[in-house]
Amino acid sequence: MKRFGYPVYLLVALLCYLLLYPYPLTALQNDQNVLMVKDTKGRPILHAIVKGPDNFYANANAEGMVFMPDFYEGNEELEIKAMGFETVKFTYQKQAIVILIEKIGNLGEVVVSATRTDRSVEDLPMPVTVINQKQIRETGGMRLSEVLREQTGLQIVSDHGAGIQMQGMSSDYILILLDGEPLIGRTGGTFDLDRLSVSNIEKIEILKGPSSAIYGSEAMAGVINIITKKNLAPKTLNLESRYRSFQTLDLSAEMGLNQNGWNLSGYFNHFTTAGFDLTPDVLGQTGPGFNAQTGQLKVERKLTEKWDLKIFGRYYKEASENVMGVMENANLKPVDMLGNKQELNINPTLSFKPSENMRFTLRGMSSVFSTDMLSRFQEDYSVLDSEDFRQFYHRTEFQGDFSLNEQNLITLGAGHFMETVEATRYEAENRFDAGYLFFQYQWEPTDKWSMVGGLRGDLHSQFGGRLSPKLSGMYRLSDKFSWQTSVGAGFKAPDFRQLLLNFNNAGIGYYVFGSNLVNEGVERLQQLGLVQQILIDPSNFGALEAEKSIAINTGFRWQPVASIMVQGNFFRNDISNLIETAPVARLTSGQNAFSYFNIANVVTQGIELDLNFRITSDLRLAVGYMYLDAKDEDVLKKISNGEIFKRNDQNRTVRVTRSDYGGLFNRSRHSGNFKVNYHESVSQIDVSLRGIYRGPFGFGDRNGNLILDDPSEYAPGITQWNLNLQRSFTNGITVEVGGFNLTNSLNIHDPTNPGRSLYVGLRLPVYNLIHQ
Repeated sequence: MKRFGYPVYLLVALLCYLLLYPYPLTALQNDQNVLMVKDTKGRPILHAIVKGPDNFYANANAEGMVFMPDFYEGNEELEIKAMGFETVKFTYQKQAIVILIEKIGNLGEVVVSATRTDRSVEDLPMPVTVINQKQIRETGGMRLSEVLREQTGLQIVSDHGAGIQMQGMSSDYILILLDGEPLIGRTGGTFDLDRLSVSNIEKIEILKGPSSAIYGSEAMAGVINIITKKNLAPKTLNLESRYRSFQTLDLSAEMGLNQNGWNLSGYFNHFTTAGFDLTPDVLGQTGPGFNAQTGQLKVERKLTEKWDLKIFGRYYKEASENVMGVMENANLKPVDMLGNKQELNINPTLSFKPSENMRFTLRGMSSVFSTDMLSRFQEDYSVLDSEDFRQFYHRTEFQGDFSLNEQNLITLGAGHFMETVEATRYEAENRFDAGYLFFQYQWEPTDKWSMVGGLRGDLHSQFGGRLSPKLSGMYRLSDKFSWQTSVGAGFKAPDFRQLLLNFNNAGIGYYVFGSNLVNEGVERLQQLGLVQQILIDPSNFGALEAEKSIAINTGFRWQPVASIMVQGNFFRNDISNLIETAPVARLTSGQNAFSYFNIANVVTQGIELDLNFRITSDLRLAVGYMYLDAKDEDVLKKISNGEIFKRNDQNRTVRVTRSDYGGLFNRSRHSGNFKVNYHESVSQIDVSLRGIYRGPFGFGDRNGNLILDDPSEYAPGITQWNLNLQRSFTNGITVEVGGFNLTNSLNIHDPTNPGRSLYVGLRLPVYNLIHQ
């Protein structure tokens, strides 16, 4: 508690006060002909839909009330629906209270990313996971990585920031979208998930499998679409504060105005942390301290009955500090590392709906991402290294959706994007251009069958033309069991780093050249007398081919009873022309010069299982598990040919066998999660306990044969337990306390894990409280 300071004591005192303070529900007058719609915790369900005789149709208001027609005297047959809840049919009685039960899993959620059109999860023939706002809050997370790490099939890994793996494929191959538009600014191919705050997120859609058929390059493994909140009330002002270990503070403000055809949503977040250190005997922190600010603005205007305009703007700024030790003349000298990041996104969207069966959408997207890094000696402030990076991305896209009837929906689209990079590491300014067309056909011939087919063609200035097809289908054997299969081809274009990088790490002494620059780069080093030995003829390096994949996902959804849901997915990804790094020349300093080339043929395959149990209306359990087999087919071929060796316990050279080979580095063969959610009806506290397991994984090559084949090359498995206690009140106030990694499980090879971390939080609906 000492690490928290006074904010903890203030929030704990407020929590105790709120737990004891009663907030009465709105009372009904005896003569009101009204229906109340609530969930199992007694909370009103906003915008529940009630249908009845005589074409009656109405939505519940913010208090869950539906005012019924005066001529309804009772005994009318009603149907009540709400997104995320089981549909209820019952006979109406005046002043009745109807309790809706949540759907098990996330089958009630509507998804956009899977088909670029609104589809319910239960109608999609492909593996999709939705994390709604309630589930996000149950994690207690402040940054996006803390939410995604608890999902089956995903792993958070440290690689130039908090990166992510999906079905064994790294962050390079996963497209990150914000409200449907791509986010830029990757380092070494990794998008740092800690750049995104979660307090303004409405839901997260996770689409697994190649999605290049509708999203193009970078979607070879899948898509993560982050959807921010939309203001629904006439006026809103919400404040949120959370504080946790390591002097971590998260402050947020949400503002909204929805009047006279205008809908404005504003958001500001301030995040700061002192960082953490897992190796106190080494100079510098494992996780450096940083502070970040995020500002967002959504503007929506209904111009006419047929025209809608939306504009989304986001600005992000981050400053970080760390220290490292550099050897100079046999002396260890401290070096300050100062970093700044800035990001600006502007996304306008214009929609035209001439009829109920037709919609046209014109999207624009412009993004700028920049970083400034400075390393200087503490002793005299002399500069060790200085790097600047600036990336600009602009895309224009047109999409048309045509509903022929209830069974047939066609989507057509065309677009163009332009990307430029200026950086200390690159030669001059570099630019990519690409145009693309895409087609998608959604067909539901019967209630049992559902099909989605798509094809996208890309013409890229660097790697030429590519076609990416995808076909998905679902068959409902019954109302309780359905089977889905999705087959698709994906591709990923080489990026600027792999083509045009010209980098020298001055502190360590190694060089990295893009494949287009390696010939002249090595020649220059030879002229300077820095090359001791050529390891690979630089002329073997040249234009890189785009990485390609063929993937299949097939699985089932089974709901034997209303309280149990079982979902399984079997996957296999075959990747060819995988871009790898290799040493080109050994330098006189003992370091190497590296470059990129196409070589590996990689396979990732396995199974994902999710089981959800609703034991009672107040108690839910969930279990998730993934088995992953990730391997390099070229390595297996060399092992079969007896070409790879290692030293055994007697220090004798022996051939590596297939059973020795552990597959790709940094992948866990077994991983899983266990979640318990309980609503305590007396205190009205929601309890969320989650256990996350990551099995052993290879962290590096220690015996020098460049593969994972020795027990000493594995990091041990680790289990973390997270707890969140939350209390929400009828006036909108929410208080939470909890902790991450309560058992303080640590793994030196996982620098994203700081150890035990405790937190408290408070959410205040300021506008509602003032006007009560």
